[in-house]
This record gives sequence, structure tokens and C-alpha cells, in this order.
Amino acid sequence: MKYSAVALAAVFLTACSTQPEVKRDPAGNEIPEPFIEVGGQASATDIARFLGGRPVRQGAILSRMQQSGEYAAYSRDTLSKWRSRTERRMIAQNNWQATYIRPLAGTSHTLLYPFGGPDLLYAMSVFPNSSRYILLGLEPVGSVPALEFSDPGSVFTALPRHAKSIETQLLYGYFITKDMRAELANGPLQGVTPVMLTALGLMSAEIHNVRSINAGGNPGVEIDFTLPQWGRKSAVYIAGDLSNSGFRGGYSSWLSSQASGSTVYFKAASYLMHDSGFSSMKNWVLSNARSVVQDDSGIPYSSFDQNTWQISLFGRYEAPIALFAKHHQPSLRAAYDAAGPVPSMTYGSGYHMKYADANLLVATRK
Repeated sequence: MKYSAVALAAVFLTACSTQPEVKRDPAGNEIPEPFIEVGGQASATDIARFLGGRPVRQGAILSRMQQSGEYAAYSRDTLSKWRSRTERRMIAQNNWQATYIRPLAGTSHTLLYPFGGPDLLYAMSVFPNSSRYILLGLEPVGSVPALEFSDPGSVFTALPRHAKSIETQLLYGYFITKDMRAELANGPLQGVTPVMLTALGLMSAEIHNVRSINAGGNPGVEIDFTLPQWGRKSAVYIAGDLSNSGFRGGYSSWLSSQASGSTVYFKAASYLMHDSGFSSMKNWVLSNARSVVQDDSGIPYSSFDQNTWQISLFGRYEAPIALFAKHHQPSLRAAYDAAGPVPSMTYGSGYHMKYADANLLVATRK
């Protein structure tokens, strides 16, 4: 059975919504909800909706803030980027993975995403059937922002900075760590917890619980939520050093207890595992992962033992972008040449935002 692009979008976005459903016009475009004043105290779900530019369901103080011109501008900007770029990319990723990734890698309960920072949106669109997402990065964890108890002026000052911190993800699909640090360091929206809540607010998720955790001495947060038709899920973010000096002892042991046998995802990973200083993380993945899905910025192609791993290639590989030119992989180039025509990508990924230039490797343990 064939589906139109609008029909496919409706199927995917219904799966990413909670009641009441997002309303759409005949062309499949989202119809904005009105911002009306409500009472009560805001829940974590309402805070996520507020950060996602959507009307809160309860929370008198947040509701009043949403009547302001400052918030209206923030909401328009955030939802415009979401509708014009992010939704479309997520739909393309979701459809493509169902055809190419899932048949090879299967469905892993846990998706491990090292160097991913708070990139929950694309972890879920590429691996929608996983029920737990573990994201690792250096950015501070932060907490659920106490917006109802903050000075409204400070909130309105923080919202444009927050919009800046999530802009690259919404428009291009990844975060720039150095740009995030300044944006997440001050004001009522500190750390990556508000960033993850924003992603869930944009997807109209129902949030059940947000709690602090300890991962072998590293701070973290776990968010328990529901996306209807996809069931209950959890997202974990850990702030910790994945270089050899940081990824040892308690951190390594915690990850082994939580993510052995998982699918591991690398995207826009700065070619860090091409450096001997990150060999511990690389070796952990090669020893513990069930499957690896990555662009060329992940584990070097030459590190995969062909007797252990079945490799499938997708898209096109010529060379890294100029910033990472020294990490060109002749062995990966030769593998593409030897493979002949391979399935193309339908979305840009990592540093190659044009889908015609994007590449992906799926490695499954034999």
C-alpha cells in the first residue's frame, strides 16, 4: 500500500502526540493552538510545553506569561523551525530507518548515544522502537526549571538564549557544544534538562517523572514519559568525560550494567574515537554493543573486525568536511568502492546536511 507524504507525516506525528491531538489542516500542516489562561500549578509536562512554545494545560503563572509579546515571539520562532525543518527531517529519518536500519539492527531495548549531548529528538526518530535512550555528553545536567517561582523578566531574558541553544538542533540536527556552554550557564534555564524537556514539549509528550541519578560518580537525569502508540519510554542524560581519563572505574562499570547488548549510535561525534585518547570508549563499544549505527565521525571503519561484524553501507562517502579533513578514511572509501551501488540516504546526517553527501554505516555482531 502506498501513502502520500501528508499521510506518512500524519502517521508519524500522531505517534508523537498526546491528547488532545495536534490539529491539522487538509494539507497536513499543524494548526496552532490558542493561548488561553488556565489555573492551577504547572506540572513537568506543562513546563515542557511552555519551553516547546505550546499552550500549557495548567499553570496559572506560566499561562499569564504566554499572553505576553515576548513569549509570543519565542513561540512563533520555535514552532516555525519545528514545523518547517525538524518535523520533516524526523519523518524522513523514521521512514528510512524502518526500511534499512531496523531490518539489520533489530529493535534494541536501549539506545546508547555517546557524544550526543541532549539530542533526544533524533535519537527517537531514528530509533523509535527503543524504550530507553542513554545520551552522553559534557554539558551540565541542570534540572527542571522552576519557572513559576522565577521573576518573569528573567524568564523572558532567558528564552532567547534558550532558543539559540536549540536552534542548531532544530535546523540542522545536532548540537555545537561550545555554543551551548555559554547559553546554558546562566539564568533560570540552566543545563540540558530544559533542552530535553523542550524536545518532549515539541512532541507533545506526557511526562511522568524527572529524577536525578548518579552514573558511576557522574551526574545525570532520567525522564520518564509517554508518547501514545509508542508506549512508555525513558531518556537518560549523563554529564561525563568519555576520554580515557574519564571513562574508567565507576563510569565504565555503570555503562556496562546499563547498556551492554544495546544499539550504539554515533552522529556528528567530532571523530573523537579516531584519537587514541578515546580508545577506551571505542573498545567498550566494540566489546559490548549488539549493533552500531554511525556516520563516518564515529568509530574508524578499520577498527571493525570483519570476522566479528557484518557491515552495511549507505549513502555516499567521499571525505569529511574541511574542518575534519585529517580524518579521511581511505579504507572506508575503498569499502564503498568495493560495495558498488548502495542504498541512498533521504536525509542529511551529522556534518553532511545535504542528503546526497550523507553516509551511514550499520554494523551488526555476527
